[in-house]
Order: sequence, then structure tokens, then C-alpha cells
Amino acid sequence: MRRQLNKLKKGKSTKSERRFAEILKSQHIPFRTKALIEGHEVDFIVGDYAIEIDSHDQNVEKNKLVIKAGLIPFHLKSWDIGPHLKDWIHKIYGNSSRSRGKFIRSTSDNSKS
Repeated sequence: MRRQLNKLKKGKSTKSERRFAEILKSQHIPFRTKALIEGHEVDFIVGDYAIEIDSHDQNVEKNKLVIKAGLIPFHLKSWDIGPHLKDWIHKIYGNSSRSRGKFIRSTSDNSKS
């Protein structure tokens, strides 16, 4: 997890991304960040979900690639990030087929990180 947190240093990530990572860390939920899917960066992978923290319009092509990779795209706005997300995170992580084995999906483009 330390390696994933190092990717979220100031200047390389947004404040919302760092806050979201802290929430995941505080809840002991494993995640990947800055993962590449077919050359497109995804903010977070948690279980079956590719979570994007957006301050811009969604990229439809990127969403299609995420689905093709077997993940569920989910978009949050930066103002959605807060402590109230803890219950939601546990719900999606607990329902994830990958969470039962504590498996975080590796993508072919980013399997070395």
C-alpha cells in the first residue's frame, strides 16, 4: 500500500485523490492508484470498481475500455469525497468478487507498479 500512496504525493495528484486514498487506508481497504488500462490512467481500482474522481466530463471511450477490462467504472466529483463515503466503500468492496480473496486486479499495462 505504501507504494500506491507514494503515487499520490502533492504535485502528482489532486487533493481529492489524496483524501480518497486516506479514507481507503483508514478502512484497511486495499487499492491501486494511477493504474493504466489500455494507456488510460484510472485514479483508483478497488475490487471490481475503477473509480475516477472527476472535475471534468467523463471520457466515454475510457469507460468502454474499463468495462472491457472487466471493471465497473464509477465516477465521483471532488466535492463528493468525505468521511460519509466509508459506508459506501465498505458496501462496494464487500460485494466485490475480488474482495473476498483480497485480490486487486492487475492490468496488463501496469502490472509492474
